[in-house]
Amino acid sequence: MPAISRFYLEPLLRTLVALLGGFLLTRWFSTAVLALAWSPEQAVVTGMLLGFAVFSATVIWVFVAASLRNACLGLVPPALILIYLNNGVGL
Repeated sequence: MPAISRFYLEPLLRTLVALLGGFLLTRWFSTAVLALAWSPEQAVVTGMLLGFAVFSATVIWVFVAASLRNACLGLVPPALILIYLNNGVGL
């Protein structure tokens, strides 16, 4: 692969992984909060507010990881945990 295409492709792929991964993790986290034994209003507000932190942490993780492969593999365990928790919510 020529150096110029790698120079443009790596940041582009990291940006796409950060946006898509951040969106999915935030979505699954926000809905997993609904399983807590709180009132629905508190769960929605908590899910929304903590969703900003989850999205920010995901974007930071993707750009701090040593390689794109490590960035993608680092998103898999939290995604699997959140998918498992969402199955209890019934969404």
